Amino acid sequence: MRVDDVRPLLDDPSAAVLQQATAALLPWADRVPQKLLRELLTEDRPRHQRVAAIRLLRAVGMHAQL
Repeated sequence: MRVDDVRPLLDDPSAAVLQQATAALLPWADRVPQKLLRELLTEDRPRHQRVAAIRLLRAVGMHAQL
């Protein structure tokens, strides 16, 4: 799997699509740019995008820096 092919799905408005994309990226979470994940954490983003970003950040051990 190419991480670059899945990354655009992190902006998908569908919670189901985002859940699948997050699950696919978890083993390679360290390859997802942290800047992108931090942008997904902003309050104007839908809840499912914020949750996905938290899951991916935790997968790389960054949850303490949130």
